[in-house]
Amino acid sequence: MVPIATYGYCLWYFDGARNKGAMNQLKQMQRKAALWITGAFRTSPTGGHEALAGLIPVHLMLKKLATCTVYHIATLLDTHPLHSMMGKRLLKRAEPHTCSAALMTPIMQGKVKSTVMEVDEHVHTLTESFKPFVPKARPGDWLLDRYADHLHFNERDPTQDRRPYLDELITIARADPLTVLAAADGSVPQSNQYQATSAAIIYKGHRKLERTCYVSGRVTAPDAELNAIACAVRLAVKQANCQHIMVFTDSMGLAHRAVDPSIHSGQAFSLSVCRTLQEWFEADDLCHITFVYVPSALRWDIHGEAHKYVTELKVRVGCRKTDNSIDALCSQAAHSVLDSWSSTFQDPTYRGSEFLELQQPDGWPIQPSYLNGGPWLSYFGHSITEFARVCQCITGHAPIGVYYRRFKINKPHGCTCRAALQSCQHVLFCCRDRYSVHYPRFLRDIASFLRHNPMAFGFNQDPSGVGSLLQVGLFLLLGDLW
Repeated sequence: MVPIATYGYCLWYFDGARNKGAMNQLKQMQRKAALWITGAFRTSPTGGHEALAGLIPVHLMLKKLATCTVYHIATLLDTHPLHSMMGKRLLKRAEPHTCSAALMTPIMQGKVKSTVMEVDEHVHTLTESFKPFVPKARPGDWLLDRYADHLHFNERDPTQDRRPYLDELITIARADPLTVLAAADGSVPQSNQYQATSAAIIYKGHRKLERTCYVSGRVTAPDAELNAIACAVRLAVKQANCQHIMVFTDSMGLAHRAVDPSIHSGQAFSLSVCRTLQEWFEADDLCHITFVYVPSALRWDIHGEAHKYVTELKVRVGCRKTDNSIDALCSQAAHSVLDSWSSTFQDPTYRGSEFLELQQPDGWPIQPSYLNGGPWLSYFGHSITEFARVCQCITGHAPIGVYYRRFKINKPHGCTCRAALQSCQHVLFCCRDRYSVHYPRFLRDIASFLRHNPMAFGFNQDPSGVGSLLQVGLFLLLGDLW
């Protein structure tokens, strides 16, 4: 539904646009979708049940899409009609339109508000270049099309004990004088102060021929790994008496991408690999290359050496302009909207004043996310009934006293234990009757919940763990009090 609902959003969503009517329609649509997913009451706060359903707020979703659109302009052909509307830096080989930003005066550019002006202002942060119609990307001219029998991928086998297999494989390869071994690995430090690094190590038999490690800029882990694979291939084909190259990597997806010349983040590295291997294959028909999967956790042999080597290099981001890949900038935009969502979620007026704060097993409070359906839906989504009751309990819009009082429903506000007000916190942690009155109704659902969620959220306050099981049952089945 998202592509349909946001079709043509670039025409009306930009800084300074009057789009209140369109935004309200999208918000109403998303609210209905969130209520349908969660099964929550219609009176539930929009911010709370959007988070429970794993639906990012509409304005943040559009902000992320608009930011990514700015960077994807760089992937268009040089003569694409959109370039004719851009400024001088993005005009390329297109003829400027009469309303092009390239023909506007600086004063006029400051007054005009549109998506075109935002692209011209922000796209310069992307340093990566693309070739949409490179000859090697034409159908039938791909490296995989022309030299399929020269390229091999030793894929991951979940049923196989990988270490003994790799030990036997490298022993055979080292005994072959025409085989060159190459290990490639990339690393992205957790701190934004450091740049990503890539490394490659070349062996022949037991003799180390070359090794190199260098910075890749501000890129994602796949970009750094792809850079390392490209470097390993370029170094390996230069070795004398080489007819077989074995590249050891911990990502087979990037091994396939390394020979894919189409448009993607790191296309320049893929084109370099395709060009290098094509020349190598044409020089000798017996040449072939094998990409071998090595689990990163094994720290195995030469790949473990490459991993240690690449993590030793720490280079801070300096004052000079740092390379940024398109995936890195899009990932940065996604993290930015997630941070904004988490910040807004702390406001009780947004998520709901009765929203029940839960913790992850490591003790950190749960933050909203749209990845994998969000943290709540990924845990409780196995059962529609249980998830609906969970949402009613977390939002405080459940058939209990605090809900009756707020919406002036003619039903008792107190609890069976004679407490003045029956709230979610009271039923879960304070009620004296939670074992004698509430718990017997929930035995079956506790067993169902524990069967699907052996590692539940850490909202329990009972260190022994026994009381927490009862609290989980109360937490799930508050709907049965209706």
